[in-house]
Amino acid sequence: MKNLLTIAVTAIIVSLDSFVAGFSLSLNKKANLQLPAAVALVTLIMCIATTLIGELLQAYLGKVVDYFGAALLALLALTSLIRNDEDQAKLSTVTLSESMTIGVAVGIDAAVANLSLALLGVGLLAPIVFAVTHFFTVLLGQYLARKVTLKHTNVFSAVILLVLAVSKMM
Repeated sequence: MKNLLTIAVTAIIVSLDSFVAGFSLSLNKKANLQLPAAVALVTLIMCIATTLIGELLQAYLGKVVDYFGAALLALLALTSLIRNDEDQAKLSTVTLSESMTIGVAVGIDAAVANLSLALLGVGLLAPIVFAVTHFFTVLLGQYLARKVTLKHTNVFSAVILLVLAVSKMM
């Protein structure tokens, strides 16, 4: 029971950035299941990998992983800034490449957290819980993004992603 509570709380904490990413990428775009499904799938794969090879990676993990995730988010933010409002209006949904990139960027936290849980012997339950939690937080972000109508959403989206990237570096 203690392990399940630890997994659940950790899953919620590491999926908060998934909510923000889902929200910011879905402003003025149609919500679809591709983004949450891609994020969940990438998170699941990354967490299973850290479960299986956790002890081998322990010596190499550190702040470098946070910087990699932050760099991916910053790249998405810059892409969003460069894209003008007409281009933004042409995109009806989040692309598969954006979905996979976000999956890697936000899944890194889950994979690192999973590594620590894997070393405690939690097993494959954590990757499943992390993937499901990421799926629903992205879906919630998409849902709330549909409720917001803003002009210049590319700038707003970029600012949110940049703040998320900077917070990952600290």
